[in-house]
Amino acid sequence: MLGATIRALMERNEAAVRQAEVEVDAAAPANLDRVERAVRVLCASVVRPAFIAELELWAAARTDSALREVLRCEEKRARRDLYRVVAEVFGEDVVADERYPMVASLTVQFLRGLAISNVLRGERRGTERLITDWAAVARAILAGSLPREPCWVCGKVVLAAVHTEEGAWCERCRQAHLAEPCSRCGRTAPVAIRDEGWPVCKACYQREHQRPLRRCVDCGEDKPAARLTDEGPLCERCDNRRAPKVLCPRCGKTRKVGIVSTGGCRACAQRAIPRQPCCNCGRTRLVVYRDADGEPWCDRCRRRAQAEPCSGCGARKVVCSRDHNGPWCKACWEVVRPGPPCDDCGQRPSMPMPGADGVARCVPCHLAAQVPCARCGTTARAERHWPEGPVCLSCVDAVRLTHARCHRCGELAGVFRREAAGPLCPDCAGVTFSYQCPTCGAMGRLLRGQCPSCTARRDLGEVFTQPDGQPAAWLAPLAELLENYDNPYSLCLYLRRPGGQLIRRLVTGELACTHQALDELRQTTAVQHLRGLLVLAELLEPREEELAQLTRDVQTLLERATTPHDKTILARYARWHLMPLVHQHAEQDACFTYYQREHLRRKLDGARLLLSYLGTRGTSLATLTQPVVDRWLIRNRPRQHHARSFLLWAATNGLAPAHVAIGTSRHTGDREIMSDTDRVLLAVTLETDDTLPLADRVAGCLVLQYGQSCWRLVNLTADDVLAHPDEPGILGLRLGRDSLWLRPRLSALLHRLVTNRRPLAGALRDRPTPYLFPGLRPDRPITSATLQTRLRKLGVPSVRTARNGAWLSLVGSVHWKMLADLLGVADTTASAWHRENGGDRASYVASRLRQGQRTAGPE
Repeated sequence: MLGATIRALMERNEAAVRQAEVEVDAAAPANLDRVERAVRVLCASVVRPAFIAELELWAAARTDSALREVLRCEEKRARRDLYRVVAEVFGEDVVADERYPMVASLTVQFLRGLAISNVLRGERRGTERLITDWAAVARAILAGSLPREPCWVCGKVVLAAVHTEEGAWCERCRQAHLAEPCSRCGRTAPVAIRDEGWPVCKACYQREHQRPLRRCVDCGEDKPAARLTDEGPLCERCDNRRAPKVLCPRCGKTRKVGIVSTGGCRACAQRAIPRQPCCNCGRTRLVVYRDADGEPWCDRCRRRAQAEPCSGCGARKVVCSRDHNGPWCKACWEVVRPGPPCDDCGQRPSMPMPGADGVARCVPCHLAAQVPCARCGTTARAERHWPEGPVCLSCVDAVRLTHARCHRCGELAGVFRREAAGPLCPDCAGVTFSYQCPTCGAMGRLLRGQCPSCTARRDLGEVFTQPDGQPAAWLAPLAELLENYDNPYSLCLYLRRPGGQLIRRLVTGELACTHQALDELRQTTAVQHLRGLLVLAELLEPREEELAQLTRDVQTLLERATTPHDKTILARYARWHLMPLVHQHAEQDACFTYYQREHLRRKLDGARLLLSYLGTRGTSLATLTQPVVDRWLIRNRPRQHHARSFLLWAATNGLAPAHVAIGTSRHTGDREIMSDTDRVLLAVTLETDDTLPLADRVAGCLVLQYGQSCWRLVNLTADDVLAHPDEPGILGLRLGRDSLWLRPRLSALLHRLVTNRRPLAGALRDRPTPYLFPGLRPDRPITSATLQTRLRKLGVPSVRTARNGAWLSLVGSVHWKMLADLLGVADTTASAWHRENGGDRASYVASRLRQGQRTAGPE
């Protein structure tokens, strides 16, 4: 009833304005400007009975709580309608001025004061003079005559709220500067009230004086009502969703914003605030604080400076709350804050309001709660709470990614539901959530307020921006390479991780773009990946990375030597014995591999440990005796093979006695096998199951059927794949002297892999790769350890046991010499597996005779 009365008064006030326009236009002179005309029209309307009755309701609400609650709910709509009428009276040309929001706000306050004063003194000649003076003031504001100064803190040009010794302050920065620690929660925030002199923030005050909860007719949640409509109460969020769309005069886009209060949409107002380089991190950001020297601080650095040791975890973090124990970070405060325990876990305090199902949960349990989806019925975590109930992520994505023209508003938007008249968009259904990028207009999931593509471009521009605000032109080839990421999510994630931090150090000049500067860093995956990108961008010269890593390993081991004499011997051993082996491996295999480098490093490390042991025993390499060597071998049996090579070299060069030696170590491999039944069934599954990754299926089949090692597989290239000259569709691999022709199903999988293979690195997806199993690092295959991990996920318990089972099966049907030529292994290895299977060399003739008598059959 009261709500209907207030809405009726609003309609009468608007009608009074229209009538006043007619009266003023009829009596006004011809030279009356637009501003004074608007002020006179509005002043003529406030003396009407409807406007006075609305003010009297405000006065009566001081002592009537029910009336005050209704007025509070209707005030938002009344304010929106009032500013809409004021904007229509002033006209579009005045509203487009950036100073209009101030004129509109002050004019409304002037009208209310004028209406109250006229109740006491009536309409006198003084009122006419006030109207003329206020019209002059409004014209001065619109003309920019009032002084507008840059805020000393944020730099935004505004009317100064206050002047201090430092300079002018805007209202926002002044409020932030005057913030005090709240006596309730301990957070530093603007003071809402003071309770017996103690400051209380707005959040704590609203928590202690909560308004009654009402079920919103749009979202269905119990929240304080922001406005009462004919349909029922609306919460503040849903009331904002129903706000009319207004044309922004700055960007020209139609948005749901209160343009009269900001002078533009939220995005334009945010972009208008000047950014400055932070004095700490150097990144160009909004200024939130200036120190005693006047240097600007960004919000991130300011928070870090205000961090204190948490009373719970002890780490320096931003203070979330305080109690008698001291400051607490956000994570620890969620555990110790007062409140009833969670109904699910019983360990943490529950949130102030229960969930949609009435269960009081803590924040982690609320986020992980599995509830039935109101649309598809799947039990999953609720991504959104819509009027029909909780909705899972898949159903929300279906609305985001399904686009059609709404039959009500006619705009292209997500399809919330389909009605008999056609598709209905979320806005017309009363459900609004962010799914359209404000920059490019693309619809889908948003990442930090924009679509992933726009966010990636923004992050990429920020990373390659120097402290002076100019882009790093000399790193433009690297930026162009990163723009080729086919997945913008991957690029955003890479720029926020150590790889992006290294690029920022390159941009600022903290890190030089040289191999030597990168070698001084810890050789992590991020460093190796960045080095590969710089080589592809032609900012660094290509080099043999394993050889460079061996050089660093040698230098590290030499620094660990205990005496200068030992260091000299190790340097000679590395220079004249190990490095020639490196060149020999490079000439034979065309590349120096990780395992070869690790083998040589262990040789040098074994020599270092032996020399260090001799130093502790008070002897030297020249006076070495066999008992001393034997005692060292007892404790270092795994290093016997590596130390033997060093001792032989030392004896050959006259550095050690010739009669002292270390015997050869006999390697006994792991002969545990995978059963033939499990191996064959898993191989058939990999050949037929199209849901598994294609590369993993091919690698698993080659391991299970042909006993290939992961290191051998990852180094296969497209040139190693052969096509059968007589049988179309049959492919083979060049592993040894003879071609290995594969089974038909495996040949089909290999053909698909050769056709569809792509590098894993996002920046290299459009570049051709020679490897069958390309990796993440540029122009490199995946590592054997990665391939083993992926095979374990497919059900291969151990690559070694699978290979052992395959070899025992192969040597039982094919002679070891043929296997050595087909699979590219040493004759000694194939012969050892033949003996392990119970055969001998003389059985070759018998196997050939049996093979000649056996008739050919199906596979």
